[in-house]
Amino acid sequence: MSKPSLSLLAVVLLAASAAGPVLADTPAAGPGDVLASASDVEARLDRIQREIASTDAELERVRSQSDMVRQRMLARGRSWYKVTHVGMLPLGSGFEGLVAHTTRAERLRRAVERDVEAASALDRQRLALLEQKQKLTSRKVPLEMQHKALAQARAMVLEASDRERAFDRAFASSTGADYTAIYGVAPAAGPSAPDDGLRAGLEAGFRVMKGRLPFPLAGRAEVRQVSRPGAGGPGVEMRAPSGSAVRAVFAGRVAFADEYANYGRVVIVDHGDHYFSVCGNLGAIEVRVGDDLAAGNRLGNVGVGGLLYFELRHGADTLDPGPWFGI
Repeated sequence: MSKPSLSLLAVVLLAASAAGPVLADTPAAGPGDVLASASDVEARLDRIQREIASTDAELERVRSQSDMVRQRMLARGRSWYKVTHVGMLPLGSGFEGLVAHTTRAERLRRAVERDVEAASALDRQRLALLEQKQKLTSRKVPLEMQHKALAQARAMVLEASDRERAFDRAFASSTGADYTAIYGVAPAAGPSAPDDGLRAGLEAGFRVMKGRLPFPLAGRAEVRQVSRPGAGGPGVEMRAPSGSAVRAVFAGRVAFADEYANYGRVVIVDHGDHYFSVCGNLGAIEVRVGDDLAAGNRLGNVGVGGLLYFELRHGADTLDPGPWFGI
């Protein structure tokens, strides 16, 4: 079975690359690679955010310490000023008083100098931390953009994987041969009631339609056999005007109705007894999963380009549709 479409993933990954430098160890685009790249970017971004938080905490510590040093320096500077300019040696203190006064003034001067050096060192440390934070932020911004783009790619991968599983599940089981509606029309027969042969086919089950299965398009259509990537066998392409109605070739229930990989917009109808018809390249889908259909009910219309793709399957095995159409 084909993998989820990589074209959309490539677009998103290109957007991620444009948002910032491409990671040196980012592998080529692929579903598993996108998930791994997204996880890698998340880990890198988490590390940078933790480093920024640590830098902010260190900046706060330096700021608090710097405030304390400056307050202390201011208090000591005032004391030194008073001792050297205002608090002259009292009269009668003698030589010992003079020595004590001078010693105190010198201690205060040296303490102020130490505070000035400490304040300068803290300023240099603060500037270094701010520069470090700026570098971390410059690394964080492109990573955030890559993270956003890869998150979108990862969502696309998961959505495509879900769609692939739904596509595979559509062939994994069948409702049984209980679709025996005898109303409706063969797609190419117009609005009249089905003939006796078709009525018998509806009652007997899908397998008896081999050789007389109606085309999903009314009127003239150019048909050629093709092999589509992801299919296990041949299908057919039918060229018809864009917008032409595409109809159920037999009664059944819609098992899948969505866009999928190489099939474009595709509808899978379960006809019972593990027989399925697949109509791809639709311009629009007009049914939903679970809808019960009669032969001839509209599934959608032919898309731009006028090519409808058609497959028949029995379980997961692709059948050559030519003998079923009698061609």
